[in-house]
Amino acid sequence: MTTTTDKLRGVLLAAMLVMSVFAGTVAFAGAATAQAGNVEMGKATSLDAGQSYWAGQTVFNDSALSSSATVQIMHANGELYDTITTDSEGDFKFSTDGMEGGFYLQEDDGTNLSVGGSNLSFTVRDQDLSASFEDGSVDNAHSSTTNFTLGSKRIGYNVTLTASGLSSEELQGVLNVTSNRTESGVAIVNVQQETFSTNFNGISAGNYTFEAEVNDTGATASADINVTEGGDAMSSFQSGSVVTDERGDIATYTINLENSNMANASIGSQDVNWKANFTVNDNNNDGEVTVQFNSYQSGSATVTDFVSATGEDSVDTSGGPLQGVHTNWDDQSPDSGLGSPIAAGQYEMTTGVTGDDDVTQLVLNEGSVDSAQVWTHPRQTSNLPEDVSALVSGVVEGDSVAMQDLAVVEFSASGLYGDASLDMQNLSTATNGSDVYSMNFTETNPGANAQPKTFQGNGTRAVYFDSANNTIYSVVDTSKNGIAAGDEYRATFTVHQNSNVTDEARSANATFAVEDRELSFTGVNESDVLPVGGNITGDTSIAAGSEFQVQVKSDSFVRTATATVQDDGTFVAPFDFSDVDTGTEVTVSAKSGDAATRLAA
Repeated sequence: MTTTTDKLRGVLLAAMLVMSVFAGTVAFAGAATAQAGNVEMGKATSLDAGQSYWAGQTVFNDSALSSSATVQIMHANGELYDTITTDSEGDFKFSTDGMEGGFYLQEDDGTNLSVGGSNLSFTVRDQDLSASFEDGSVDNAHSSTTNFTLGSKRIGYNVTLTASGLSSEELQGVLNVTSNRTESGVAIVNVQQETFSTNFNGISAGNYTFEAEVNDTGATASADINVTEGGDAMSSFQSGSVVTDERGDIATYTINLENSNMANASIGSQDVNWKANFTVNDNNNDGEVTVQFNSYQSGSATVTDFVSATGEDSVDTSGGPLQGVHTNWDDQSPDSGLGSPIAAGQYEMTTGVTGDDDVTQLVLNEGSVDSAQVWTHPRQTSNLPEDVSALVSGVVEGDSVAMQDLAVVEFSASGLYGDASLDMQNLSTATNGSDVYSMNFTETNPGANAQPKTFQGNGTRAVYFDSANNTIYSVVDTSKNGIAAGDEYRATFTVHQNSNVTDEARSANATFAVEDRELSFTGVNESDVLPVGGNITGDTSIAAGSEFQVQVKSDSFVRTATATVQDDGTFVAPFDFSDVDTGTEVTVSAKSGDAATRLAA
C-alpha cells in the first residue's frame, strides 16, 4: 500500500537527483575522471608513451591538447575503458585505480594521441604487497630482535607504516631503517629492500599489528607480532660437575643462557696467577653456547687463540676493559700472557650476564703416553674409512699380521691434541726438526750383521687422531716399506721433552710379526671325501673379517660360496651336495690375494 507520505518522499528524492545532475558532474565508481578546472601535476606521475604504472597511481599529461577536449582511454584490444576531459590548458590527470593491462589514448574522432611521434600507450600492473615477521613473538628485554619483511614485485616505492598501540616515535625506534615520522606512523621513502631488522627492546608487552600502505597506489598489507615481558637474564654451566681434561688437550663445556643471547665468562683467578675473561655469543638463539678451551695454546695473550665456540656461536673480548688475559694484578689491564701453556691444576670458571650467575671448576691433569697394542684389519685396496669409528669396527686384536693385510697400532696418549702441528706428516724426525713427536717402526729381527728395516709415521698408510678417546691409530700396510713375511717390528710413539707440555720424554711401544698369507681346508675327512650336506671349513692366517670365494668344480658343475674369516682364524663355506652322485670327483680351491689352496676329492 502506497501512502501519501511515500508519494511525497518519492517526489523529494526525484527533485534531489535532478538538482544533483544540474549542480555538477556525477562520478561513478571505477571511472578515471579528470578533475574539473585547471589541473596541476602535484604528486602525480608523468604519463609517457611506452611506460608502465602501478594500479592506483595518479598520472598527468600536458600534451597541449585543446581546451576541454575529449580523451578516450582505450583497452589494448580496442575496447573503450573510460572518457576524460582536458582542462582549459589541454592538460589532464586521472587515477589508474582499478586499471590493469595495456591501454592507449585517442581523441574523440578516433585519432591516437601521440607524444613525440609515439602513440601514448602504457601498461598498468596491480601492485602486490605482503607483510610478515620472521618470528611471531619476541620479548622486550633480551630476545627482542626479528626481521620484518615487505614483499612486493615493485621496488623504489614510498610506504607509510603504522602500528596499533605504538607512537610514531616508538615505531621509528623499532625499525632499523631511515624513516620520517608522520602523525601516527613513519614514512619510508624509496623502498629498495624487502627485509628490515626490528628491535622491540623496551616496548610494552602486547600484541601489535603493523599496517603498511603504499603512498601512491594504496596497496596495503599487515603483520602481527606478540611482544612478551622479558625475564631476568641469566647464564649457567650446563653440567653441574667439574670439567676435567689433560693439559695440552681441548676441554669442552656448555653454557646455558636464559633471556639473553650473550654472557660473560672466565677461566682462572688471581689465586693461580692467570685468568682469561671473555664473552660468549649465542648467534643461533638456541639458548646455549658450547665452548672449547685449548690449553695447549693458553700461553697466548689473545683469548680467541685458545677459546672458541662451536657451530654458529662465537667468542670475543668486547665485553669491557677487563676482558682479556691477566697474569698479574698490578692494574686491571690485560697483559701479554704466559708465553707457554698454563700449568696442570684447578681453575675456577664463572659465567653470568650482569654478574657471576654460576661457578664451576676446570681440572687439568698432566698428559701421558700410556700404552700401545696391535690390531689386524683386512687388506683394503680402496680408500680407508674416513673416521675412527669405522676403522675400529673392522679390527681384531692380534700381534700377527698376514702379508697384504693391515696392522693397526693403537697408542693411548693425551695432552697433545691442542697442538695444531700434530699431524701425520710431522710424525718423523726428518721433517720435524724440533723433535716434538715421533712415530718409529723398527725391525727387531734383521739377522746377523744386517741393518734393521725402519720407517716412520709419515710413511704409513694413514694415522688417525681420536682426541675424544685420547687415542692415536697408525695403519701399516704390510705390502709397503719393504716388509716381508717373517719380519718382526717394534712400533714406538714418543712425545719428546721439547714439547710445550712436558719436560721429559713420554713413550709407548708394541710389537707385531708379519707372516705368510696362508689358507688350508679342514672340512674334509682323512680320505679327502666331502660330506654330502656339510660345509667346507678351514684355517687361515689372513685378517678376521676378510672374505673370499671357495670353489667346488667337477666335470659337470662349478659351485662357489663366500667364506668369511672369523676372529679365531677359521672360516666356513656353506655348500649342499645332496643332489650330487656319491663318488663324483671334485676339486676344491680358494684364493685371497697371494694365499691359495687346492684340494682334489
